[in-house]
Amino acid sequence: MSQNSKPSGSVMIVGGGIGGMQAALDLADSGFKVHMVQKDSSLGGTMVMLDKTFPTGDCSMCMISPKMVEIGRHPNIEIHTLAEVTAIDGEPGRFTATVKLLPRYVDPDKCTGCGICEKKCPKLVTSEFEQGLTKRKAIYSLLAQAVPNTRVIDYDNCLYFQRGRCKACEKFCTAGAINFEDTGKEISLTVGAVILSPGLARHSAARHPELGFGRWPNVVSSVQFERILSASGPFSGQILRPGDKKHPHKIAWIQCVGSRDTNHGNPWCSSVCCMYATKQAVIAREHDASVQPTIFYMEMRAFGKDFDKYVDRAKNQYGVRYHRAMVSAVHEDADTGNLVLRYAEMDGTITEETFDMVVLSIGLEPHADALEFAKTFNIESNRHGFAATTPFAPVDTTRPGVFVTGTFQGPKDIPETVIQGSAVAGKAMALLGEARGTEITEKALPPETDTTGAEARIGVLVCHCGINISQTVDIPAVVETAKTLPNVVFADDLMYACSQDSQEAIKALVQEHNLNRVVVASCTPRTHQPLFQETIRDAGLNKYLFELADIREQCSWCHMGQNEPATKKAIDIVKMTVAKVKLFEAIHTDSVPVTPAAMIIGGGIAGMTAALALGDQGYEVHIVEKTSALGGLVKNVYRTLDGRDVQSFLTDCIQKVEQHPKVTVHTGTDIKKTDGFVGNFVTTLSDGAAISHGAIIVATGGVEYAPVEYEYGNSSSIVTQRELEKRLETETFSPTAAFAMIQCVGSREEPFNYCSRICCQDAIKNAIAIKKKYPKAGVTIFYRDIRTYGLREDYYQEARSLGVLFVRFEPENKPEVRVDGDRVTVTAFDFLANRPVTVKADVLALSTGLRPHPSTEEVGRRYKLTCNPDGYFLEAHVKLRPVDFPSEGLFVAGLAHAPKNLDETVSQALAASGRAGVLLSHDRLSVSGIISKHNRDICMSCLACFRVCPFDSPFIDEEGHISHNEVKCMGCGICAGVCPAKAFQVNNFRDDQIIAMIDAIS
Repeated sequence: MSQNSKPSGSVMIVGGGIGGMQAALDLADSGFKVHMVQKDSSLGGTMVMLDKTFPTGDCSMCMISPKMVEIGRHPNIEIHTLAEVTAIDGEPGRFTATVKLLPRYVDPDKCTGCGICEKKCPKLVTSEFEQGLTKRKAIYSLLAQAVPNTRVIDYDNCLYFQRGRCKACEKFCTAGAINFEDTGKEISLTVGAVILSPGLARHSAARHPELGFGRWPNVVSSVQFERILSASGPFSGQILRPGDKKHPHKIAWIQCVGSRDTNHGNPWCSSVCCMYATKQAVIAREHDASVQPTIFYMEMRAFGKDFDKYVDRAKNQYGVRYHRAMVSAVHEDADTGNLVLRYAEMDGTITEETFDMVVLSIGLEPHADALEFAKTFNIESNRHGFAATTPFAPVDTTRPGVFVTGTFQGPKDIPETVIQGSAVAGKAMALLGEARGTEITEKALPPETDTTGAEARIGVLVCHCGINISQTVDIPAVVETAKTLPNVVFADDLMYACSQDSQEAIKALVQEHNLNRVVVASCTPRTHQPLFQETIRDAGLNKYLFELADIREQCSWCHMGQNEPATKKAIDIVKMTVAKVKLFEAIHTDSVPVTPAAMIIGGGIAGMTAALALGDQGYEVHIVEKTSALGGLVKNVYRTLDGRDVQSFLTDCIQKVEQHPKVTVHTGTDIKKTDGFVGNFVTTLSDGAAISHGAIIVATGGVEYAPVEYEYGNSSSIVTQRELEKRLETETFSPTAAFAMIQCVGSREEPFNYCSRICCQDAIKNAIAIKKKYPKAGVTIFYRDIRTYGLREDYYQEARSLGVLFVRFEPENKPEVRVDGDRVTVTAFDFLANRPVTVKADVLALSTGLRPHPSTEEVGRRYKLTCNPDGYFLEAHVKLRPVDFPSEGLFVAGLAHAPKNLDETVSQALAASGRAGVLLSHDRLSVSGIISKHNRDICMSCLACFRVCPFDSPFIDEEGHISHNEVKCMGCGICAGVCPAKAFQVNNFRDDQIIAMIDAIS
């Protein structure tokens, strides 16, 4: 950007999937104007098509809908749907984008979202959203919870446009929103940075005629099966065969359809298929216990955090059968509609097996116009059509100021997409730091209605949640009961309470019926309570006069098929909630100033990357590193999988950190104590220095497992992959040397039953290095599953083409190792040869996994952070908040969170800096209203609360009595539970409110 030009305080995000939405919210919440350009008619991307996510089992739509609504009503986010960028000029800090808005033929300013036009439209069209399993109208909304909730006319199928007749939509639209003369328009946007998040395309299973998709009606794609499972899908959540609507029992999943296929598909691994197939098999069993799922796979790539445990649970708890085989053909039995699968067993025997239904696990790929899209933004693509990035800068495109997130950068799951969403937000914050707040609009809230002393006027809304709730709970019965409850002046049902139009309806109902309390009976407060609280605040009510009655997780899901008792329980929950809400009072919260600085625990790549990103945003940063030098585990890594120089990258990173004016490094130092609360921490270091900071990023790293298996330590010829990598850099081997490698050493079995993620890549990387340097050398890799997920599959193919041999083993029959002087003999059973094989090696490399850093437990205790059974820190939500801790103001990055590769560590560190940047961008933070209130007049200062509070909220004051720091309080209620004098009471969970709930159903 030229010196005379000021940077823009706006950012353009191209794409409206989960990655783009995360970036938009982070940027808008930190003081930037955001323009979202979405090609579809609604936000959401592929995630809105999914049924549930693993491992939590959360409803995908219920996870993403609150974000969509939040974006839809955010004053600093402008949504441009049915839009595409046609040109972009300028430079970082000030780009000019030309955006073409396609005609909707429906005026979004007039459309109320009532849907009458859709009901009256006579034209039925195959539904793309429902994957061809049902029909939609020619005027339609992409989905029931669409944001924006404006219909659009399908020009190619509208009877008026194609035949000059009909206009039923115009006739019945009372808002006068139909505009057949709409021609679209072109707009120009000035933005400081561009974020590309166009999402993905799904491989067409029709490209594999041998598998029968499109030919045999009971062969479906995995996305179709998601819609079949969905309660809002074409079969209302019942598992039915499309061909005859019968309930299937034996269901087969065929993996790698369109992935890892250089002939008829894509050469890369799509990263998600193994786990979504496992999830679908588990959910199918939950829907119908008679289902017998079989997953046919080549390699089970359960490489993520807790993924292996999820697969084991599928096997042991749900009876999912995993069969390692490549299915060559699917045929239909014409009499029954059943499907005959032909496949080869491990010993080469050809087998045929009959199933009622077949699900093809299709992979991910760039959109068909991905290359043209890249040309529009003048960025380079890699050879597969994804945006070109590097492991050291995984969200930077080749054009400065243009960033990439999500599956346009490469195949990935939801958590990695959300992480990159926050990462690109952090990069844009750093680029445009001086323009923060220059283009935003402050949200104007209506005056808060004074409800002091007023009689409770309660409104109750009961949600169908499609049929998630209504298929089990009698919604009308719940509504009718609610109408009879004391102080309930209005009760009704809503199809989707979390949708944008329902939120508007709730605001209108508050005004129309003069409500001063609101109860919504729907799903989990974990994801939805803040959404409804903001809605009633927009209507003029104190947001703490809302309560959510969970009748989905606590009724319809856990009592599926038990309609009568589930309905009775739902009625009781609503009764209790109404009784509780009747006693609610408005809660007014304080705010506290924010110290615009961060402390980062750990000086590895994660810590340094986060420090540089936050420093570039303009915040003071303190890195606290226990050892005498920065670098962490990366000091022992020499090359990335694609051959880049890691040590040069590390040196450059350390130099930038040490020279950055905003970054202070404390090496050889430990943390003595941290006092304070979110936005206002004070940490004392072991050298006596005191740091004031508003946020904490935990990047404590990990350690390499020191093996005790396979004779390690008994021969200099037996090394770890890290040791071999160093020797390849510094030593010379015989041109005909023999190398053997054993995978999963110390990983994927109890007590460390997880994939360390890096081991396969390390083995492949070193094997390629050996074969390129010594073409006549022999390399044999003994493995369980080669997990070169995503675009890493290229290097697996390269290793095989270079002559690297792969021998698979099962965990119950591991390779045997014997030291023979200077050589090592490895013997294992080869399933392809159906006999034992023996390899005599000059070097045996053990692919050892990662372990949490020894300091993890200590840091966890100090900051009240929870770890999973493997010792890694637990995030607030695996999908939606993958770098946040439940405790406000604390974030996680790198190996402290889970094993990951270098590029993934960099992405997560950038994401942590983005999330911390959102917090630090505020001058003040509001304190939560759901906290304990302390009545000092009846407190006996017995110290019971002082001893048990995990957040150190109660303290001994200067008078020797107990006082309470409400800012530290997290509202857990432990103090209220142990206080013998009842001096502590939690807002909205007071004793009188809990007693009223009990009395309501006694």
